[in-house]
Amino acid sequence: MSFKASAATNILYKKAFHDDILVKLTSYSKNLKELQKIQETFKELKEDTSKSDEERLAVMTELMNSEVVTSSQTFSSETLPKLAYIMYLEANEKVGEVFKKLNEESYMAWLMEIDQDELVEVTGQVMDIWQSGARQHSKPKN
Repeated sequence: MSFKASAATNILYKKAFHDDILVKLTSYSKNLKELQKIQETFKELKEDTSKSDEERLAVMTELMNSEVVTSSQTFSSETLPKLAYIMYLEANEKVGEVFKKLNEESYMAWLMEIDQDELVEVTGQVMDIWQSGARQHSKPKN
């Protein structure tokens, strides 16, 4: 499966899903720092013998139910597959066909064609492509 990010990706995403992918990506990037802090806290809790198992479990549960974790999970399970779909269309469809498939029904049909493991692999590729495209387009001008 091939993917492509272009200058139109943001606009296509917004047209299909009525949401701004750049806002979502910015929010997710900010959440990554908080997620790293949560992971560090988990490590510390595992090694902390001064608290009971119940106390550590309570703190871990609270962290797992935090807004940062919830929004990160939503981004991974909802936003990334949608972005993958747009990038898939850009790479594999003729321009006229892309516009015909910018709707929830076509997206759901695409999701039904791939299995869960493939989707996880695909979303990793999508982030790599997106980030490499951002680096290529963000070079400072002298």
